[in-house]
Amino acid sequence: MKYGYDSPDSFTRAFTRFHGCTPLSVRRDKTMVKTFAPLKLTISLKGGCIMDYRITKKEAFTVLCTAKMFSYENAKQDVPLYWQEHYASGKGEHVCGMFGINIDPQMGDEKFEYLIADVYNPSVDVPDGFEVRVIPALTWAVFPCRGPLPQSLQDVNTKIFSEWLPALQDCEFAAGYCVEMYDAPDKYPDGTKDKEYYTEIWIPVKKK
Repeated sequence: MKYGYDSPDSFTRAFTRFHGCTPLSVRRDKTMVKTFAPLKLTISLKGGCIMDYRITKKEAFTVLCTAKMFSYENAKQDVPLYWQEHYASGKGEHVCGMFGINIDPQMGDEKFEYLIADVYNPSVDVPDGFEVRVIPALTWAVFPCRGPLPQSLQDVNTKIFSEWLPALQDCEFAAGYCVEMYDAPDKYPDGTKDKEYYTEIWIPVKKK
């Protein structure tokens, strides 16, 4: 009963299946039985890197953008291609791409909407194929990234979601938004491939 068996018979059957002998034969004949060391859990720690970030509150802001749905599974390959298509099609004349914005209201793990966006100027007409969106007022954790795209941005993003967010004790992910802010490429000798190229990732957070 101590080990969860309903009767001596059920215990004897289980004991015999495992050890190949009955409890009686062990007591009587000193038969050898199998044994195991106590179960211990070994935890492998990864990461431990220092991540620079700042917490800042931002008012709602409006952007002019193009938008497309993506799956999380293929995002690392598909989103950079989307940027290439944006400029190849001439859309960069209207939206230079100050922001890349991930929108996932359900905060799921399958699909999200991605915007290539600039701050909206209401004095300018919205071109065909573009739309206007409002990003709500939120408190953001802002992470600086430095290095060539897309690797520098993707590396920091991976660390945020695999290490930083799971380790938070007082805060948690606040809403289905994630913002990438891009510095002007013409400020750098090698543009977005420059080793000093600067970007930021904004993650919305709130107190638990």
